[in-house]
Amino acid sequence: MPKPLNIQIKPLTAWSFSRYNDYRQCPAKFKYKHLLKLPEPGSEALDRGAAIHTLAEEFIRGQHARLPIELATFDDELKALKKLYKKDPSAVIVEDNWAMTRGWERTEWNNWNLCWVRIKLDCAVFESPTRMRIRDWKTGKLRSELHEEYLEQLSLYALAALLLYPELEEVCPELDYLDLGLVYPETQLRYTRSDVSRLQATWEKRVAPMFKDKAFAPRVNDKCRFCHYRAGNQGPCKY
Repeated sequence: MPKPLNIQIKPLTAWSFSRYNDYRQCPAKFKYKHLLKLPEPGSEALDRGAAIHTLAEEFIRGQHARLPIELATFDDELKALKKLYKKDPSAVIVEDNWAMTRGWERTEWNNWNLCWVRIKLDCAVFESPTRMRIRDWKTGKLRSELHEEYLEQLSLYALAALLLYPELEEVCPELDYLDLGLVYPETQLRYTRSDVSRLQATWEKRVAPMFKDKAFAPRVNDKCRFCHYRAGNQGPCKY
């Protein structure tokens, strides 16, 4: 039987892409993980991904003389980023935290009263004063069935960049699969200032149900068997 929970749910005040993705998969999982803060075990894959992200950051910042073997598939790109960062640190943003208010204005990450959306950035490069290329490091497999999810994530990066850096006229976001040596998508995405209003409206519509939800009912799907909170794992969910 599921374990009873007598914990008061705190109201949702802020979101991120990972929170939105968890809610879309299952509102109950979202509640257990993000509102009730029930612990979820880590995994070797997550730990490895975090370690490789750290290696990429440290290499670009010049903390490694040689490129770590884990980054070998992006040898030329990372060496170019390291060289550019050394020459002009302001041209390369590495591991940054972007935060915005409900009105899409910049705020502090830990502003618990005003922050509405948080975005963790791996790397962004000013290829010119008006053009930015955003690179999100990925480990593991590229899954074609997640095409829509990938594009949504990239559109959020682009929207944030255009809002936080008003001098930009063009933002090109991509996912770089470090294990595979692949860039996704193959055809470069391009967002301009004319896309801002449309993207704002789209994202506000996407996350609105998450803020209006009071029940956070389970959404049974093919991922239930892997969920830490499932009944078969002695979790709080009835499924």
